Amino acid sequence: MVSRALRSPIVRGCPLCLRGMAAGQRVPLKQMVMQGNWLFRGVDVCLQHNHSLVPLWENSSPFNRDNIGARLQEILPKLMDGGFDQPLIQPSLYDFWLDRRLSDHQDGTWLADQSLFAAVTICRVLGAELRRAEGLEESKRAAKAAGFEAASGGPIAITKALEKLTDAGDGGQLVTRKALGYLYDVLNTHYRDDQSFDDFRGIVLEHVLRIWPLAVGDVVLGQEVKTRRVHSLGTAAKETGIGSRLLNDLLTEAGAFTKEDNRPNNRKTFDAVRFADLLQEIPTRVGPRAMSRAMGATLYELAALEADSVLTPRTKIKNILSPWRLTDGMKLVKDLEQSARILKADAAGWEPIQKAQKRLGITVSRVISAIQEGHLQAGKRPEVKDYGGIVLNVAEVERYGAILEEELPEGGLVSAAVFARSIGMRDRKTFQMLIEAGHIEATQTRNLKTGRDQWKMSSDQIAAFRKKYVTPTILAEETGRHRNTIRAAFWNRDIAPFQPDGIDLGPIYLRKEIEPIMGDLAENS
Repeated sequence: MVSRALRSPIVRGCPLCLRGMAAGQRVPLKQMVMQGNWLFRGVDVCLQHNHSLVPLWENSSPFNRDNIGARLQEILPKLMDGGFDQPLIQPSLYDFWLDRRLSDHQDGTWLADQSLFAAVTICRVLGAELRRAEGLEESKRAAKAAGFEAASGGPIAITKALEKLTDAGDGGQLVTRKALGYLYDVLNTHYRDDQSFDDFRGIVLEHVLRIWPLAVGDVVLGQEVKTRRVHSLGTAAKETGIGSRLLNDLLTEAGAFTKEDNRPNNRKTFDAVRFADLLQEIPTRVGPRAMSRAMGATLYELAALEADSVLTPRTKIKNILSPWRLTDGMKLVKDLEQSARILKADAAGWEPIQKAQKRLGITVSRVISAIQEGHLQAGKRPEVKDYGGIVLNVAEVERYGAILEEELPEGGLVSAAVFARSIGMRDRKTFQMLIEAGHIEATQTRNLKTGRDQWKMSSDQIAAFRKKYVTPTILAEETGRHRNTIRAAFWNRDIAPFQPDGIDLGPIYLRKEIEPIMGDLAENS
């Protein structure tokens, strides 16, 4: 213990104990003994008499202060006359715990493995801050009792107490040192190098890292922050260079905040790890002109790809001027180029995808599916950059159109691959796996001209699919919410994709399991 925990100019004691020792004695001073535990400032009560320890004398000189005989002689008349007596009090659990700890080292609480001095100090300081947060009057005894109630329960109970200190009352947390008050100073300054406080310091540090928007390199409670765990809207805006109002809209859309969250920017905190990719991505997004230029597409072609959900802007917020992610467009171009054969310059009889789409009378999405499924062979004009250089042979397109007309079903059958793409499942192999495993109803047919087997779905089979399964694209159609918001809702409710036998088959979910988020999506729409 530090010396000031035991040595003080003010010497305290129990007047009832001292008077009892002296009662009936010819020489009272010979029988009067000062008890060692009275010296410890953490002790407030004599449990034998339920009487507070009271100041008996005060002297700044250690030599004079510790001359017990002389000092007792001076106060003997007042002591015997009851001049030091106070009303009796009811001891707290803290008082009983400390007495047992001092007398026989017995401790049945979590504090048993902690230094006595550190434990008593934390009880006193934590309790005082808890009472301050509740607006209660200052009381050292009450503070120690309140602090002991929390500290004796261990890390979980202490963390709950810290949450009370940092509760902002609006669903958020106060993120300043002022919220923790003197407790922070005790751990960060007064006993920063005292290892007996390390366990308590670790609990407070974990709480602070969980709620404070600390950046990498910041030092808190003697520890350097290695990984940012929390952002505030203010710190995120500063790091990304994006205005806080715009960033707030994007993060709200992604599920970091609710629309009703009106906390100030410095208290509007969110999980920095979970939304790290989004924060990195937002500054790299581009507008439609930059997106079309990078892809080698016209604005009209980009609009057609968006309309058919081949490419999807990263946000639905109308005032966002840069909603596109370049990598999405470049991936589409790369995928198409991989299956395309290089043509001679100015080769005749070839046309762009959009013209082929008009010729066939089907969506751009279905044309691209036909290319990826091998029904149409794409060509690549070397003199034209990227998407604009992807072309289809006019004669082959017309032959494919004739096949489509022959295949137009009386029962309304559509290609399973085309349907899968329309609901956001672009990997036709995973959708086919679900069909072949019996999870999705479909009909296998053979194309008489190509000789290939393919899966098709009737309107009834599609209806059965929609009744049992959903994808973010389906939910976006049904609720009007952006897919990022829907994915955030899945994450918040721990809703996992449908994965039979543990196989990842993409963004497909059982409809019955997403019912808990439907209310949230409806409320926020």
